[in-house]
Amino acid sequence: MMASLKAFFILFALLSVSYTHEGCDHDSVEQDIQFADVEEDRRMLEQGGDRLLASASKFRIYPYYDYVKSTASSSYYSYIANDLIPPIVSYYESALQVIAPVSGNLKMTASSMCERSTPSILKSTGVPADFFVYFDTEASSSSQIASTKYCFLASGTKRPLIARILINRNRLPATTDVLEHEKNMYTIMHEMMHGLGFSSNTYKYFIDSNGRTRSGHIKSVKLNGKTRTFIDVPPLTEKLREHYGCSSLQGALMENGGGSGTSASHFERKVFLYEHMTSGSILGRRISEMSLALLEGSGWYKVNYDYAEPYFFGKGQGCSFVTGTSCTNFDEFCSGSSRGCSPTGRGGGSCRSDSISDGCKYYDPHEDYDCDNDDGQDYARLPDLQVYGRGAGSKCFTGTLNTRSSGSVTSFCFKYSCSGSGSSTQLSVQVGNKQVVCDEEGTKTVDGYYGSVNCPDPLTFCNTVGKKYCPRNCMGRGTCSNGQCRCNSGFTGVDCALRD
Repeated sequence: MMASLKAFFILFALLSVSYTHEGCDHDSVEQDIQFADVEEDRRMLEQGGDRLLASASKFRIYPYYDYVKSTASSSYYSYIANDLIPPIVSYYESALQVIAPVSGNLKMTASSMCERSTPSILKSTGVPADFFVYFDTEASSSSQIASTKYCFLASGTKRPLIARILINRNRLPATTDVLEHEKNMYTIMHEMMHGLGFSSNTYKYFIDSNGRTRSGHIKSVKLNGKTRTFIDVPPLTEKLREHYGCSSLQGALMENGGGSGTSASHFERKVFLYEHMTSGSILGRRISEMSLALLEGSGWYKVNYDYAEPYFFGKGQGCSFVTGTSCTNFDEFCSGSSRGCSPTGRGGGSCRSDSISDGCKYYDPHEDYDCDNDDGQDYARLPDLQVYGRGAGSKCFTGTLNTRSSGSVTSFCFKYSCSGSGSSTQLSVQVGNKQVVCDEEGTKTVDGYYGSVNCPDPLTFCNTVGKKYCPRNCMGRGTCSNGQCRCNSGFTGVDCALRD
């Protein structure tokens, strides 16, 4: 595998597939839920989850790959079973603890589950697991990348026990490109979160801290002439109110577009752009506290929020950001068709809307202008001034720099550093061999070039876009030190998601 990893960036141009919101990843359509009688350890529910959390056993996830082996090539099976799924399992086992774990092994007596025969191991000895997820594949012409379906919930707590994730091989390729691999990983992490309970199929089964079925947490609210769904569970609502600066927010506004499998099973795209649990792929999306808080709000899990990624889209913008209809009042959105930087600073993209962004336009990042793309120089206006590559430490900045007297606004990838604190925060942007010092928001010229670099507000930038962090807290495969992952033996990459 190491030889293939060394070739990742060399092969990027040949293997890259468009990474935009046009690809779909879905919760399953509405389904009849089946329940299984299993023995659950309910001590944390009965005595208070926080008391036993420190001594609770690790959340056990059992991934089952035999159906991938029977439907796909050996190389595709190897990619799924050895490279793609293991770090995802490690992440969720590290980020979550289950409140009522299965006592001993998970066993099943049913003859089938989700259109497949029940694996013999589940019927005989069982498996040491609190959650069993089986992966299956198909080759479909659909735009759908993957979908999730529940097979069984526990008859006691109603927590998901067994789920299926169906992968479209035509849309999710086995790859040796780290950026395409990252896209695949986020897709399956998204599907896994559906399988763990982020779904319109399971909201009604959420329980409170005493193990009783919740009521009143699925709210139908009249908003701008339309009936919208809000999910109101602790600690999700509290985190959202703090994030947006809106003390009257009624919960998480859920998606109302996209049809069955998308509507209500995802966060509203306009409000949660770049968040992991909106529908569809987008470059640089993040697993925020909000996604994890919804899982904790189910009553089935305790969450380690160290595994959330920094998320600041819409932060502090007030109630109207969530409940209003206008996008033009907020810097998070754009107008026209010019190129600019995505809100996470991952790279540049054109200003556009999509079918479920309610007409709001945003900078949709493209892999050609991705600062993590080692081949970004091939598409750059001034390649000698810029820095590209995963782990290179550059972020997206806008400007009109050019070797000619006229130049339109475009995006650049520059290395940077932050110093000072508070009102004395200073941002230094490295433009080729010259340093541009940004001590306030505005434009700065560069000797030898026409145009200018747009300096963002240094305090805001250094505490949001430019803040160093460990992606997904190193996937539970390493430790985070000063915003950089130190991977355990056998693992590598900026997030420790790759095999060494």
